[in-house]
Parts: sequence; structure tokens; C-alpha cells
Amino acid sequence: MNQPADEVKKILLVDSEQSTLKSTRKVIEDRCEYSVHAISDPKKVIDILEWNDIDLVISDLDLPRLDGAEVARMVRDYDENIPVIIFTGKGNRQLKMRLLEAGAWDFVPKGLGDPEALVIAIDKAFTLLERKRSKSRRLIAKDRQMKKVFSMVKRVAEVPSTVLIQGEPGTGKELIAHEVHQKRNECLRKQSENFTEKDHPYLAVNCGALSRTLLESQLFGHKKGSFTGSISDQDGLFVAARRGTLFLDEITELDLDLQVKLLRALQEREVTPVGSTVAVPIHARVITSTNRPIQDLVRDEKFRADLYYRINVVTIEIPPLRDRRSDIQPLAEHFLKEVSRDYNCRPRQLAAESIQLMEKYSWPGNVRELHNVIERSFALGDDPSHVTPEDLPVEIREGGGVGEGLRGFQAAARAVEDGLSVSTNSGVPSAEFPTYDQLVADHIRLALLRTRGVKSRAANLLSIDRNRLYRLMHKYQIVPD
Repeated sequence: MNQPADEVKKILLVDSEQSTLKSTRKVIEDRCEYSVHAISDPKKVIDILEWNDIDLVISDLDLPRLDGAEVARMVRDYDENIPVIIFTGKGNRQLKMRLLEAGAWDFVPKGLGDPEALVIAIDKAFTLLERKRSKSRRLIAKDRQMKKVFSMVKRVAEVPSTVLIQGEPGTGKELIAHEVHQKRNECLRKQSENFTEKDHPYLAVNCGALSRTLLESQLFGHKKGSFTGSISDQDGLFVAARRGTLFLDEITELDLDLQVKLLRALQEREVTPVGSTVAVPIHARVITSTNRPIQDLVRDEKFRADLYYRINVVTIEIPPLRDRRSDIQPLAEHFLKEVSRDYNCRPRQLAAESIQLMEKYSWPGNVRELHNVIERSFALGDDPSHVTPEDLPVEIREGGGVGEGLRGFQAAARAVEDGLSVSTNSGVPSAEFPTYDQLVADHIRLALLRTRGVKSRAANLLSIDRNRLYRLMHKYQIVPD
């Protein structure tokens, strides 16, 4: 079987010239020792991304059916954390600006007269990606509730028990999962001289972001030819995680059939890849999370009780940001330093009035929303030294009332998606009052407008996963401008 995803990075190479594909592939495989998937048809890019764990895309600018900018835009809309490098000619500033706006990370001169330039660009992209992924992993808390959470993390790290993390969207469930993993590795490192990070990786998957078929393949692996697009044997995440940690985000999004298969994996400590009859032993620790009331789902028979008891050995509850207001200022100041490094400018300070407004706001999007607000202040703010009240969104300046409305929107969005009827007690005639369908559709359009059509960012702004956003866009026939 092919090597686990944590060992060999996978690069998708897109070029219409077979000779260029061949020579570039050889350089990457010989110099970087990465796995290369080469295609000549740019319209197949998304299909390849969906069925393969691609870490980076390299595309020619001049393609017969789509140009490099359109490839970069497609990849960005699919997953903005996949870097895109574009082969260009001499080009000019306007061309490079257009490519950057489309989502390209870097540019390399066309041809391999200087293969070192390509190697440097690839290494640079992976370095920037790792830096981006490691952002915000420093846990910050003054609040007593969060200090209890951190204390729980330290205790849980000493044992290999399965952990369930619960909290609203944006509270930092994956950060806590990653911290449990890091602390566990620290314990193991002290216990054994033979400990290696390579054998104890951290892998994560969002159970609500993938189709049922793709998620099954991602988790349990598959054999070559077991379904359309399976071009080789593939280890699943359970196997690739080795003796490390597998984080299953939004576990309650699993359908009942996959819940049965997951339960068996946890009970028997083995998985059977799709298309195979041979079970493979697994050793990874499993951490799960949800932002939904899982006990209610168990009661309503939407989540298996036996699986719930299996994953709920240890529970960590993360409080929403509105219940830990003493953390708002230190978190905001931490994000200010981060964003200033990204923007390559001097750090800004929070004006006293801004702090007061932020501490009064209800933060329905929690820590994720706070980070977005800070980044927005850098992008749009006029004061080079301070974040002023004028730099904050109107809902924060006006006292947080919209925050309550956004929580209502999130509930309405889920209800509408699930086909439930939602009513109000406002007394306003329905002919004069917008329906929840209208509110949901309008809110999605606003999010897409604010994020310039980048669906992953729009989903983040709405505190829903990208897959759910696609379903809602399809339901309401929304096409971003």
C-alpha cells in the first residue's frame, strides 16, 4: 500500500504539455521526494482534489481550457489551505496581482532552466502553510472555566482514553484536541527513548465536510479499483495516524451506517478498507467533537447510544466566548500580533473604547469570529496604530443585538436544512415578515459578498462547514457573483 499521508506530501501538477509534465515531475520526485499526480486537463482538478489527499497544486498559466488564474480560483474555493504555484513567463505586475487575487501563493518562471527556483517555491509554500496551520495553537486564558479546561487537558494527556470535546462553533475544539495530542506526546517522550514524532502524528477530518463515500474511504482506506477514482491502494486515516491521534470533528454528522463501522473500529481496534476483506489493526487515539446536543440526538435515535458511550469516556466542555469575557482582550491582543506579522506592519493597539464594545458583544461566532474581526480591522482600518470603534463591525458598535440574531439564524439554517418548520411569536403577519428561507438565503448571499465569493471563508463566517454551505446554496439556487 502507498505510504501514509504524514510521510510523503502529494503534489498535483497541471500542464497541457506532456514533456513539461514529465520533466517537472522528475525534478520534484528526485529533488523533493514528494509524490506527484500529473494531469493535462485542468477541468479534472477538483475531481482529483476530492479523491486524493493533495497538499499543493502547481499549474501552468497558459492552459487550453482554463488558465492558471482559474485553476487557482477553483482550488481556493475548494480549500484555501491548499497552496497553488503558477508557472509564468516574464509576466508583469498586473498579471501577478491578478493571480494573487485568484488565490495563487507563488510564481515560478516557465521552463526548468533553474530547477532550484521550483524547489525553493515548493519548500516556501509548505513552510508558509505549516505556519498558517500552527497559528492560534497557543492557548490563552484568564477565565476560570478555561483554566479548568486546560487542567483537564493535562490530566487526559496522561492516559490514552477516547475524548469527546463539546462546544459551540468557533470555540476552539480542534485547538484543544491538538493540545491533548501534544501533551500526550510529551508524556510518551519522557517514558521512552525510542519515541518519534513520525510514529505519533496528529491527523484530523471534518465528518460533515465530505460525502459519505469519500469519508468512508478517508477513514478506513480503500483498495485500487474499489470505486471510480480509486487509482491506487490508500491507507485510511486510522492507519496513517499510527500511534498518534485521529481527531474526528463534528462526529454527529456521521450517518448511521458509518456510525456502525466506526463503533466496530473502536471496539475491535481494527479497520477493513473499502474493497478489501482483510482487517488492519489500528493503534491511534481517537478524539471526537461536536457542536450539537449529542444526548438529544441519542434520545431521538439519530446517533447510536452504544457509539456515544464508546466515545464519551472523557468529556471536555468548552464554554462560549460570551461566558469568558475576561479572555476577550488577551485573545484580541494575541490576534493583533499574529495579523500584524501576516500584514508585515507594526502591531496595533486596542483603543479603550474598542475593548469596552468588544467585551459587551455576545460573540455568536466565538473565538473564530473574534479573529475575523481583528483581521478585518487591519484590512479596512484607517488608524495605523490603534483599532478604533470605527474599525469594528456595526453589530459590535451597536451593542451586540445582531449577535443574538445570528445565533437565531444558525438555528434557523439548521432547521431549514433539516426540513423542519420554524415559527415565530412576533405577531407580524407572514406576508410582511421575511420567512426563514429568505433570511437564510439573504445571509448566505451577504457572507459570499463579504468574502468575495470564497466559499470556505463564507462558511467560516457563518460558522457552518463548507459542505453544509454547498447544500444550502444548492437549495436556494445561490450563485456567487
